[in-house]
Order: sequence, then C-alpha cells, then structure tokens
Amino acid sequence: MASYIHAPFIQHSPIKIFLQLYRIITIGLSIAIKHIMIYLYCIVFLCCMQQLHAIDEIPNAIANSVLNNDENEEALDITEQAQQAKILNVTTLTDIANLSEQTLYVGQYISITYRLVLLDEARIVYTEFNPSLEQQNSQASMQSVQLIKEGQWEKEDDYYIATYTFKIMQPEINIPSLVVHVQNNYLQDSMQTEPIALHAQSLHAIKGYCGVVAHSFKIVDYTLESYDDNNNMILIELEGNGSNLEDFKLPNIKDQEFGQGTKFGDELARVNVLARIPKELNSIDFSYFDINKHEFVSLSIPNTINMAAFDDEIKEDLNPKSSFLRFTNILLLVILGIFLLFTLIKRSYFGAIVSCLLLGVIVYRIFANTYSIKTLPNARVLIQPTHNSTELFVITNPTKLEAIDKKNDYYKVNIDSKVGWISRNDTNKR
Repeated sequence: MASYIHAPFIQHSPIKIFLQLYRIITIGLSIAIKHIMIYLYCIVFLCCMQQLHAIDEIPNAIANSVLNNDENEEALDITEQAQQAKILNVTTLTDIANLSEQTLYVGQYISITYRLVLLDEARIVYTEFNPSLEQQNSQASMQSVQLIKEGQWEKEDDYYIATYTFKIMQPEINIPSLVVHVQNNYLQDSMQTEPIALHAQSLHAIKGYCGVVAHSFKIVDYTLESYDDNNNMILIELEGNGSNLEDFKLPNIKDQEFGQGTKFGDELARVNVLARIPKELNSIDFSYFDINKHEFVSLSIPNTINMAAFDDEIKEDLNPKSSFLRFTNILLLVILGIFLLFTLIKRSYFGAIVSCLLLGVIVYRIFANTYSIKTLPNARVLIQPTHNSTELFVITNPTKLEAIDKKNDYYKVNIDSKVGWISRNDTNKR
C-alpha cells in the first residue's frame, strides 16, 4: 500500500517536472544559438567572399589592359585630350619688364607683340580683350589706353605674330588680357595672356605744350592772311612721325580746327591746322615733347602777314569775295551777249528791251554784290562751310544779312568786319 502511493508521488513531483522543463528549455536554447551562429557565420563568409572578389578584379583589369594595350592607350589619349583640351598657346612676345623700366608719356603710342602657337590643325576663330576696352571705359572715368591699330596674325615659321598699337590715355596704364579663341575638327579652345600694368607721365600741365609727343615733328609750311581788323587767319601744315597729331592744339587759341588734307596715323601723320590768331600776338609759340631726347622742343611762327597765298579753296572760305556771284554774273553776261546779237541782227525791240533789263541786273549785282538772307534765332556763324567747323559766334535774334557768297548749303556773310559761314538750315532759305 505504501509503495503504491509513493511511486506516483515521485513520478509527478514538482521537482521532476521542473527538471524536465529545464532540460527542454536548455536543449531549445542550444539549438537556437547554434542556428544563429550558423547564420552569422554565413553572413560573415559572404561578406568576406565579396571583398575578396572585389580585390580580385584589380589583377583581372590589369590582365585585360595588358591583353588590350592598344585600345586602352587610345582611350587614355582621348581622355587626356578631353581633360586638357589645349590646342593653342599664346604669349606676350614684348619684353614687358624692359618696357616698364622705360619712361612713358600720356599720348605716346606703344606697341605690344603677341605670339601664338596652333596645334592639331587648329585655326583662329576670333580674338578679344578681357575685359574689353569699351567695358573698361564704362567702368572708369576714362580708359587708360586706346586701341589705335589692331594686330593681324601673320605666320612666321611655326608661330603666328600680331602687333597691337595702343595710345596711352592715363598715367596708370592697364592693357587687358588678350584672349584667343581657336578650334579644329574636334575641339574648341581659348587661352589668354596676362594683363599688362605700366606707368606713364602726364605733360599737360607744362605751359605752352601743344599736346603732342613724337619721335619727330616739324612745321612743313604755313600761310598767314588778314581775317578782320583784330585777327589773322593762319593755315599750318604739320608732320609727325610716331606722334599723336590728333591731339595737337595751339595753346591759348580759341578758334582752331583741322582742315582738309589731314591724315592721322601711328607712323607718319600730316595735318592742316586752321586757326584765328589775334593780331596783338607777336608770334605763335608752342612746344612738343621729343620722345627720343626726353625733352620739350619749342617752335614759333611769326604773326606777320607773309607774301604766300592760301590755296584757292581756302581763300574762298576765308576772304569776303563771292565765287557764286561771280559765276552768276558771267552767266548773265553770256545771256546778255546773245540778246545783243539777236537785237543787232534782227533789229528786234524785244531783244533790246531784254538786253537793257539784263544789263541793269548785272550792274546792280556787281555794285551791290549781295544776296539777302534772314537768320533764324540762335544761328551759328562758322569759320568754314562744314557742319563740324569751329563756331565764331551765335546770332541770337533773327537778323537780315547780305550774303557775299554761297557754297553748298552755306552762305558767307560779313558781320562787323568778321567773315563767317551760316548754314542754310539757320536761315529762311529752305
């Protein structure tokens, strides 16, 4: 009886049940941990294999490059060419260091030479300055240099050479970078030079300076004639080599201008200067600056009437005589002669009447020698019959005048012993 009761008690005791549960849990955890470790080992193995595979690609690429050496070299050349893309080389050939040591002057011309090398059958598309001279002018009160002559690229051996001529406008000189744009059948490319900074001296404060710097400068000829009671009119022919003759101006002379035949240039220049000179001056004095000697050279013209005469065209512009009226008078005389012959041959009263009328008109024109015009308000009286001529004075109120000559669209008038020209647009003769 006792043994019967004890066996079930031992078999189903809590301790045995606990031991069985502990065993089951331990076995399960062991299996789970084993599977997790296997899974982790698999992941680590796959990662290691991937890295080994990536490292293994390097010798494969090297092997492929060895096997396909020609193709790889061609691809490498194309890549380098695309990255560098240089099919030109442009440099400043002028020795800038030596130029900066020289004494330069405002108004002087300087030349800068550039050298260009073209590669792979490249050709020049266009050139420009960076920044452009126009942009430089808009950013500053006045540009430091003015381009006088643009260079043309000329081939010399394996190079192209171009020389640009600049005029110095300001003491602080800044020549922008020259940019050259080229292209061939495959590429477009550009390259620019370094900007050039120089310094110049200004001479405008010197008394009597005419504004010209030159390698050589001279007075070729001059002609002086009386203009009115207080003034003479002078025509001066000047010649300069390597000079800025376009800046020439007689000191302390208000009315002056360049006449016909003027020719500017960076090498040889010739100008004709027409000016009205007060008779009270004993001489016309001015000076220019000689670049070679680095000194001022004084020139003088006596303000006395000489025997030389102006050209006929200049004399007609300055003197109070009428080529227009002279021509019309000759025409009237010819017509008068025709009617006189008609009267004598035909004994015609009509011819005699017309001849008398023509004779009266001719006599009136010879003695009167006038042509009536009326100016508009603020009419300008000019030295010469050209739109850009120097202005003598302005007639404020409408005034009736007698023209002594007519040329193109201008009337010559004599006002208070002063001879000048008035445009037809400033008169009632429309």
